[in-house]
Amino acid sequence: MFCNISGEVPREPVISKTSGHVFERRLIEKSLEASKGVCPVTGNELSVSDLLPVEANLAVRPRPLTATSLPGMLAMFQNEWDDVMLETHVIKQQLHATRKELSHALYQHDAACRVIARLVNERDEAQRLVAELQRSLAGKLTSEISSNRPNISKGELDPEVITRLTDFWKKTSRSRKKRPVSRKLSPAETIIGWSKKTSMELFDSNSGATDVAICQLSGAIVCAGGKSGVAWLAAASAPAATSKDCVADTCSIVPGSASSPGTVFVTSGGDKITLWKANEEDLSTLASVKVPGAASVAAHPTGSYAAIISSNASWGLVAFGAEMSTLCELSRVMPDNPSEAPSAPLKFHPDGLILATPTTSSQGHIVRIWDVKEQKSVHSFEGHAAPISCVAFSENGYYMASSSTDTTVKIWDLRKLTEFKTINNCDGVTALAFDRSGKYLAHASATRIQINVVKEWSTLSDLEVNGQIRALDFGIDAEFVAAASSNGYLDFFGSRN
Repeated sequence: MFCNISGEVPREPVISKTSGHVFERRLIEKSLEASKGVCPVTGNELSVSDLLPVEANLAVRPRPLTATSLPGMLAMFQNEWDDVMLETHVIKQQLHATRKELSHALYQHDAACRVIARLVNERDEAQRLVAELQRSLAGKLTSEISSNRPNISKGELDPEVITRLTDFWKKTSRSRKKRPVSRKLSPAETIIGWSKKTSMELFDSNSGATDVAICQLSGAIVCAGGKSGVAWLAAASAPAATSKDCVADTCSIVPGSASSPGTVFVTSGGDKITLWKANEEDLSTLASVKVPGAASVAAHPTGSYAAIISSNASWGLVAFGAEMSTLCELSRVMPDNPSEAPSAPLKFHPDGLILATPTTSSQGHIVRIWDVKEQKSVHSFEGHAAPISCVAFSENGYYMASSSTDTTVKIWDLRKLTEFKTINNCDGVTALAFDRSGKYLAHASATRIQINVVKEWSTLSDLEVNGQIRALDFGIDAEFVAAASSNGYLDFFGSRN
C-alpha cells in the first residue's frame, strides 16, 4: 500500500474511517493542522480521531539486482539516457513537421490576402467606371431634354410658380383642419361585409391594367393599360371609353377638372407624357411632351402642374398651358446618387409642397422626400428590405404609407419623420391607397386586398383577388375600392346592396 499524499510506502500508516484512504501519519497530521481539519484528498472534514493505525510490515523493499553493483547501475543509467535521447529525437521530428505545416499555412494566407486585395481593387475600379458611365448617361439624358426644351430650370422655379404653390398650401392647410367628415362615408361595419361587386375586362392579359385613378368629385375612373392604351369610365357602372393607340403606364387625374364637362387626366409611357380629356362622347389627347425614360407622372393638387420622373430618377415639374392645350417642363432635378432608379410611381403630398419618389440604388431602398419649391431633397425614409412598390399620403397630410415586396406596409409620421407602424401582409405588397377622408387604408398583394382602419390599424376586410393587383383607389366616400389587375381586369369591391 502507498500513501495518498507522497505516493510512497508509509512507515507509520494510518487509514481514514470516512474515506478509506491510507496516509503517512506525520504527513496527514501536518496537512490537517495546516488545512484546519480538511482531508487533502476528498476535501471533506477529517480529524485526527478519524485516523486508525494500520499494522504493516516495515521491512525495507530490496533494491533491484541491476542496482546492486556499479556496472549494473551504469547500464541502467545508459538505458534511461538512450530512452531520453530517442524521445527527444521524436519530439524534434514532430516540431520540424509542425513548422513546415505552419510555413505552408502562412504562405497560403499571404496568397489569399494578395488575391483579396487584387479583387477589391478590381471591384473599386469597376464601381468607379460604373459611376462614371451613369453620370455620363445622366448628363446625356439631361442634355437631350434641355436641347428639346432650352428654358428648363435646373435649380429654381419661377417666382410666380412658387407664389402659386405657397398660396395653395396656405389655403389647403386652413381648410383641411375645418373640413368635416362626410356623412355618406362608408362606416367600418359596412366595409367588414365587402366582397367583389363587378369585374370589367379593359385590356388583354399581355400588358394588363397598370394603374387606376378615381376623381373624388365626379366619380370618373381612369385606368392605364401599358401598351394596351388607356380607358375612361364616367362611373363604376358605366361603359368604358378606350384608346388603344398609346402607351399608358401610369395615370393621374388633374384636380379641379371636374368643374368642366368630362375629366382631364395625364398619363406617362412611351417616353412621353400625355394630357387627356374624356367625356361621354369623346376620349382625346389635349397635348403631349417627349420625356426620355418617363417612368411615372403625378398631377399637382393645384391642377396646374404635374411631376414626371425618369428612369434615371431625375424628376421635373410640368406646367399645363392655357385651357390645357400645352405642356411645358419647368425644371429638372437630378438625384444625389447616380445609381438611383425609380421603383414605384411618385406622389404629391395633399398640400403640394413636398413630393415623394420611391427609388432603389446600391445603397438600398428609400422614399426620398423633395421640397418642390426649393427643388431639393429634404429627407429619406429608409427601412424596407426590398424594392418599394407604392407610396401614398393620407388626406390629413400627417401620414405617409409605403409598401414593398418585402411583405410589409410601413406608416411614417411626417411630423416626426419616423416610422411608427408596420403592417405585415402574407405576400409582397404591390399597391396601396388611402381614402379621401384618411380613415381607411387599403393594400394589396398577389392574392388579396386588406383594408385597415387608420389609427387603430386593425383589419376590417380581407378580400381574395384573381391576378396580381398593380394599383388601388377608393371611390367617393369609400363606397368601393377599384383594383387594377395584371390580367387586364378592373375589379370593384364593395357592398352588394
